[in-house]
Amino acid sequence: MIRNRLGVALRDMHESSGNAGTVEAIEGMLEKGELNPNDFSLKECWEAFERDPQTGLVRDISEAVSTDMFPKITGVLISATLIKAYNSVKTIGKLLTHTVKSNMEIETYAGFNAVEMPEEVQQGAPYNDSGIGEKFVTVPHQKYGRIISITEEMIYFDKTNQIIARAKGIGKKAAQYKERLIVNGVQDINTNVYRPSGVAAAFYRTTAVGDREQNSRATTPFGEVGLREAFKLMHIQQDENDDYITIDPANVYAIFPFDLWVEAVQMQKSTLVPEGTENAVNIWKGAFTPITSPYVTVQSATTWFLGDFAEDFIWSEVWPLQTFSSKPGHEDEFNKDIKAKHKVRFYGQVAALDDKHAYKFTA
Repeated sequence: MIRNRLGVALRDMHESSGNAGTVEAIEGMLEKGELNPNDFSLKECWEAFERDPQTGLVRDISEAVSTDMFPKITGVLISATLIKAYNSVKTIGKLLTHTVKSNMEIETYAGFNAVEMPEEVQQGAPYNDSGIGEKFVTVPHQKYGRIISITEEMIYFDKTNQIIARAKGIGKKAAQYKERLIVNGVQDINTNVYRPSGVAAAFYRTTAVGDREQNSRATTPFGEVGLREAFKLMHIQQDENDDYITIDPANVYAIFPFDLWVEAVQMQKSTLVPEGTENAVNIWKGAFTPITSPYVTVQSATTWFLGDFAEDFIWSEVWPLQTFSSKPGHEDEFNKDIKAKHKVRFYGQVAALDDKHAYKFTA
């Protein structure tokens, strides 16, 4: 639109609305879909905003940028492209975690002892207090990011499409990277997702701990028999106070490598049990939601997971996905002919706060 129809309208908008008004208007049009990132031209943006106020002539690209409008506009363009690409990636991580905000480099989540049952209180007697307890989990956060640079050559030769493609690619990669962190964390690949009392420990246990049942079992291949064993294990799981946990059936997900996922979907859609006797009703239909991820497939062809994962796992978030633009006059502008630099980042980590709602099964 800008390239084909607006032309000098960018400059007119800037003259009538000023810096802030122009940026706000373009942000609004991008958000509403009235403008598309592919409508933009780096060269025309430069020509619209980098004019000498005395002569009205466009400054040569090799000259220092005199205003911050060019990096602001390209920043809006890149941000809109990147965030749209980030949100377009289909992920399962958001099904496996809930987000908790944090403002600490290493966050401590305290008081995750099991909640006590209500007690009978006699008339006139005091209520017993429900204490916080001393159990805690630590989460060391990590920052992730990239920079997109726009050089003089990109403006001069109008490499707009390349910048758009790069922003899309980084947005998708950011989503995929966060997805890998979460899915690998749920699988406990590096045994660092669960840090009770600040010490990394294996999340999945193959033996019972006190009254708490194991949450990992070998020789349990996926199928009707395996599902029976898995759901029974969830059924009898207890917390530290010997109370049975409750898992909402609507929140039960089963994570599979691809081949098992195909089998699970077939089971979910079948009226009869594929493994059962003739005309046996499929009691597992609708009992769980099957999902898959390449980050699960590459680990094992037979290992599968079941549970209400978001009860145990969180995404501890310091900063959500953010984009920033550098101001004119940065060092790389002179040394590397970079006219604008845009940074994308997020800051957080996947972590487990409890270990009684997610289960691992191997063949």
